[in-house]
Amino acid sequence: MLDKAWEQKSYGDIRSLEILQALPRELTTQESQQVEPDNDDPLHRAFTSPYHRKAVDAFYEYLEQNNKEFSADLIPKYYGKFCSIVQSSGTGKSRLLLELHTKGVLVLYINLRSSLDETGYPPRDVLPAAMLTGNWETEADYRARCYAFFAAVFTTIREYISTRLDSGSLEDTLEHWSKLTRNLVSEGRRQFFARLGTTYGTYYKEVNSHVPYKDNSRPSGSSLPGEEVEQEERPTEQDKHPEGYEEQTTTSMDMIEACSQMIKLLNALFGNGGGHKPKLVIALDEAHTLSVVTPNHYHPLTILCKAISLYSGRGARVTQDAVWVVFAPTTSKVAGIASPQPYHNSARVPADGQLVYPPFCQLGWDQLVDPLNGIAANDMAQAGHIIGYGRALWKSIRGDSVEEMTALAISKLCGVNKRQNIPLTILSQRFCLHFTFGHHEALEFLESSVASHLRISTGEDRNWSVTTYPSEPFLSCAAAPLLHVTFNPDEILRALEENILSGMIDVGKSGKLASRLLWLLSKDLYIRRTPLSRSVVPAADGQEWKSEPIDCQMISVIDYFCFVFGENFWEQAEETAKRRGEKTKVAREKAKAAGEGAQEAFKNAFVNFSHWVSVDGNISVPMNGSDRLTADEWTLRHWHRTSAVQCSHSQPLVDKMIPIYFKDNDPSCQDLSRVSQIFITDKARRSPNKEDLGDITRNHDSINCGSSRPWVAILVDLGLEESTVEFTFPERWSGRSTTEGANDGPCLRIYASAINNNTFPFLSRSEQLPSTLRNIIAYEETPPNGRQLTKTVQEQVEYGSTSMGRHMRWEAWGETQSSKARGKKRRASG
Repeated sequence: MLDKAWEQKSYGDIRSLEILQALPRELTTQESQQVEPDNDDPLHRAFTSPYHRKAVDAFYEYLEQNNKEFSADLIPKYYGKFCSIVQSSGTGKSRLLLELHTKGVLVLYINLRSSLDETGYPPRDVLPAAMLTGNWETEADYRARCYAFFAAVFTTIREYISTRLDSGSLEDTLEHWSKLTRNLVSEGRRQFFARLGTTYGTYYKEVNSHVPYKDNSRPSGSSLPGEEVEQEERPTEQDKHPEGYEEQTTTSMDMIEACSQMIKLLNALFGNGGGHKPKLVIALDEAHTLSVVTPNHYHPLTILCKAISLYSGRGARVTQDAVWVVFAPTTSKVAGIASPQPYHNSARVPADGQLVYPPFCQLGWDQLVDPLNGIAANDMAQAGHIIGYGRALWKSIRGDSVEEMTALAISKLCGVNKRQNIPLTILSQRFCLHFTFGHHEALEFLESSVASHLRISTGEDRNWSVTTYPSEPFLSCAAAPLLHVTFNPDEILRALEENILSGMIDVGKSGKLASRLLWLLSKDLYIRRTPLSRSVVPAADGQEWKSEPIDCQMISVIDYFCFVFGENFWEQAEETAKRRGEKTKVAREKAKAAGEGAQEAFKNAFVNFSHWVSVDGNISVPMNGSDRLTADEWTLRHWHRTSAVQCSHSQPLVDKMIPIYFKDNDPSCQDLSRVSQIFITDKARRSPNKEDLGDITRNHDSINCGSSRPWVAILVDLGLEESTVEFTFPERWSGRSTTEGANDGPCLRIYASAINNNTFPFLSRSEQLPSTLRNIIAYEETPPNGRQLTKTVQEQVEYGSTSMGRHMRWEAWGETQSSKARGKKRRASG
């Protein structure tokens, strides 16, 4: 045979010898052993607990719309019938895919988790995962694996459904399949994958025997002596058609035919009607294991998606068959798959102009939270309540120990890679850091944060990704000890300054970032003013989940202000009277009464904020119907989830709100009538703004938070150097009436200026914090790294955004910095 092949220069017969075939290593006995999870594992219990979300309905709607768009044009607009779910850990991607069967969809769920991850759940589906991951040989070999995989999937599904239809009804068939999907360790599922493996092996041999190889793309062990010369002299079909080679060759025909036969059966199963409703979803979970660059410099995910494009790009586009592949990674990089370029995985628009679908990100939030009236506001800090906010993961896997759950949250927040991201991760989760739009390092950080640090993707298109840390108090209770115990807070603050200097962090305007740091860190330091042995305070009755994380506990307003402004804060009114020369006995008595009256008014007042949340619009907006909250409900909801509010840039009068709760002994008083607010106004100018303090009112149309309860207005001049702390309080206050307005309670008005230990004595507890706060204020006026000219040019397109000259005087926009300096010199000499 060898002599004949040598004479005829044809090696086809030899190539087909079974002994020379590259048998798929995926089918070895060792690799096909599925690890069964422990039924008592908390993660396993979470997947079998009732599903409380609307995300599955939203995702079904998303797939249906995708199918409409795919079939809308005869000229291909979209690359293939695949899409992705991109979101961080613990948000319910896997559970969503498994629950899709409740919408009448056939779901084949396959987990591609790394073989090194032995503890994750759902477990790795060893056999199909071995078909698509690992053993990265040549590009041609991997293409053969992809074709064989889909051909085997379509064939095995068709055989499975045909068998069930022969012996039962449509409903029975769908029920059999849903059991196969729901039970990840069932015998039926094991048998299905075993059959899939056998079918895959057959297709792999067939497909692999027809792949035209170049000398640098043949699977190892399959080349023959002298064949390299033949391939150099005889160009392959891929040489002749380098860009569209995979259009239809014998290597892909088996896959396309298998898909066609399966679709015929699906039409018989579902009927030809149904329009664009999804029928079959092949769900590839943990798909980021495919987003690698192999030793041979190809992208497995790109090749896999080319295969999907081949079988879904012809008849499926015309007949509207809703068969979809859904990738579920934690990284948004997988959302940019399918670029046809062999070595450049570009940004979601393939080279031939076809599109891929923006990823689905909306998996919901607060699915397992208690209703507002489900727990008393007095008990809101209980761990069993706090753990319900945010992603469902925490409450779903709740174990026996609060501290163990906190340790898990800390581990997930830190991640396993990118340790350099931890300082910004810790601060972002609680302090609403804003990243500079388009900064190259910011983009990398945000993508990594979704993949590794529990940051949430709120939406993506083909160009931009929007991410954030939504309000999640239990995660804040993990971030706080990381900042103050695990790491050195001064080092974290220095890392923040470094990223501000690099332009990665936007400091904003009017001292907003500095103010967020000032107020929340002061609360952190107040809690930790004495050494703590643990981060959770046990409940009086010993019940574990009634214990309270220290960062969510309520603290006295009176004591908190003494910590922030100094132990003698409540005597400040009398000291102010003395400085003003009010030496009469009456004046001093009035000042003393103000301090005593304020302490009496706030003796039962508490704050509890653990993190900041940002508001996009005004606090009060005109609207009708049930969507509108009363001021008391708005405040109480922030109290329950321990959040303080950073107001929008357009909000008049105030910049921040911290909820207050009055814990008195009146049994007839409902929680809604026990709340009030601290409103804070930030100023970062070099001139004082003390007179603006008196203008702050919570009855303004944009706020509308008036009530009979006492409240606080604070104005801080962060940009001044002279230290001042003063307060006023109404002279007469009966407890339910006030001289400030018929519809409003008495207001404690506090004015403070300068960032130093005199104004804020607690700053002496941190070596780095005072300078960081002052530097942030300075960066607002003069951008770091000499970007003053950049800022000046940017302000020219912000005409009218303020009434200041730099946003209004267009005559000055043509002046250079040097000409401005000469003008100032001439004016000074004149």
